[in-house]
Amino acid sequence: MSNSFDELVINYHVTEICNYSCKFCYAKWDRPNEIHTQGYNAELMLEKLARYFFNEAGNKVKSVFPYKSVRINFAGGEPLILKNRFSQLIIKAKELGFNLSLITNGHYLTKEFVDNYGALFSMIGISFDSQSADVRKNIGRIDRKGNSFDEVDLINTVERLRKINPSISIKVNTVVNSLNYQESFVGLITQLQPDKWKVFQVLPVLNNHLLVTDKQFTEFGEHHAQLEGVMVIEDNDAMTNSYLMINPQGRFYQNSSTQVGYQYGELILDVSVDQALSVCEINWETFTSRYQKPSTDNAIKLISNNEYIFKQNEQLASLSQGE
Repeated sequence: MSNSFDELVINYHVTEICNYSCKFCYAKWDRPNEIHTQGYNAELMLEKLARYFFNEAGNKVKSVFPYKSVRINFAGGEPLILKNRFSQLIIKAKELGFNLSLITNGHYLTKEFVDNYGALFSMIGISFDSQSADVRKNIGRIDRKGNSFDEVDLINTVERLRKINPSISIKVNTVVNSLNYQESFVGLITQLQPDKWKVFQVLPVLNNHLLVTDKQFTEFGEHHAQLEGVMVIEDNDAMTNSYLMINPQGRFYQNSSTQVGYQYGELILDVSVDQALSVCEINWETFTSRYQKPSTDNAIKLISNNEYIFKQNEQLASLSQGE
C-alpha cells in the first residue's frame, strides 16, 4: 500500500461484563482475568501500545498500513458498566495521544457521562437492533430489571452528544437477525442522520443463535436501499480477519473462517508488541475500506433498489477476491 491513511483503529474489548444478554453476542472469552482489574496493568498496556504504534522504528504495522494517527475503540461487553474505572482508562489513553471512540449499548450513556466525557471522543457507536420492545426482549437486549434502551433514548442521547461535542461522529450498529430482518429502520435512521449506520449479519463465531440466511440479509439491505448514503453492510466474510482486536485479558485475538472460536496471541505485557500481534492475519484491504473517512456529504440520499443491488454485488465480489 503506497497511500497513507488517517487512522489505525485498535478495538479494545475492555470487559466481558454487560447489563444485557444478547443471544448472538460474540464478545465471550470465558471471563478471563480482565487486565483492568490488575492494578495499573491496563494503563501499562496502553503505554506499551503507544510506544510501539506512535514510533516508526520496528513498527511492522505501519509498513503495510501507513497511518497518521491511532484510535483506541473501547468496546465490551459494556465498557460503561465499569464506571469510574472506565473513566480512568479513557483519560489515560487520551493523555498518551490516542484518539478515542466507544461502542456501547447506550444504557449507561447518562447525562452525567456525556457532559463530563463526551468531548473526549471522536466517535461513539451505539448498538441498536430494534424499535420493538418485544424484539429487544427476545434478543436479550434488556437488563435484569426489564429496562431497555429504546428509540426515544437513542434520539435523545444522540442529540445530547452532538450538543456537548459538535464534531463527534455518530455511528449506529444494527445486527440483522431472525427477529428483526423484516423491520424497517428508514424513519429512525433518517431522523438520526448518523455519520454511519453499520449493518452486520449475525456472526456464528461462538453460537448459531438467531442466524439469518444470506438471502434474508440481502433482502434487509434491499429494503433500506434509500439509506445508501450512510448504510455500510458487513456480511460474515467482511468481518473475518479484518479487525485489530484486544480481549479483556490483554491479548490480541482474531476470528477465523476456518475454525470455531478465537485464536489468541500472548499477553501484550509479557512479550514484544510484534510477538503479541503475530496471531493477527489482517486483511488490510478490508480493514482500510472499513475505516475510510466518510464523504463530506453525509446527508442520506435516495437511490433505486436496482442500483443498490448492483453496488452490493460488486462490493461482495471484490471482498471475496481480496481486492
